Amino acid sequence: MPPGDDLAPRLAAKDEGFPVRDQATDAVTITALRPRGAKGTSFTVELSNGESLRLRADTVASRGLNVGDAVDATDIHVWQRDDNNRRALEAGLNFISFRPRSGKEVDAHLRRKSFDEAARDHAIHRLRELGYLDDAAFARFWVESRETHRPKGQRALAWELRQKGIADAIIEDVLARYGCDEAALASAAARKRAATIVTADYDEFRRKLGTFLARRGFSYEVVEQVVDELWTEREAVE
Repeated sequence: MPPGDDLAPRLAAKDEGFPVRDQATDAVTITALRPRGAKGTSFTVELSNGESLRLRADTVASRGLNVGDAVDATDIHVWQRDDNNRRALEAGLNFISFRPRSGKEVDAHLRRKSFDEAARDHAIHRLRELGYLDDAAFARFWVESRETHRPKGQRALAWELRQKGIADAIIEDVLARYGCDEAALASAAARKRAATIVTADYDEFRRKLGTFLARRGFSYEVVEQVVDELWTEREAVE
């Protein structure tokens, strides 16, 4: 987990210097803190007015909550805000643990999980701050992955990165640094496809393979070059 986001409960919080709330007799107070689940990662916080809250263990610990504490509406709002922020951060961390993500992807994932805008913004800001979320690094990963597994032209790569929410300045920089040989990439992409085109007619071969390469974002000049090269190779074998 990132520094400063330790999830281990610290229920002896008041002994560690957390402020103690006034015990006003007419205030709503915490009447019970009941662990939930086998791992105790969350608590049911029961209040003297009959209401209850569900909070994460780290929220309970960081706020130093104990039975008998007086609470008001502001306290509850702050606790729930903190709890939501922590849950959004954890969901974001889990999402990017599988592969690099763009900020737009993380925001969309958290939106699907019904986190509000404030929690999403908090999580994304924190992930960027900790270095777990970096759009430039994501763009490099995306381009390199495409080169290895699904070669595409720079036009298609730029379009895909824009769809991922990457800024044009980052896209231009990454593609300039990438400096790919589009003809080589197009040839690599086209060979498997060419093997599936069963025809002795050049025009049909050119149309089918050319359409395939154009959809991959390769330029007209590169498409023409690769189609002619592969057709020449086919005729030489036959």
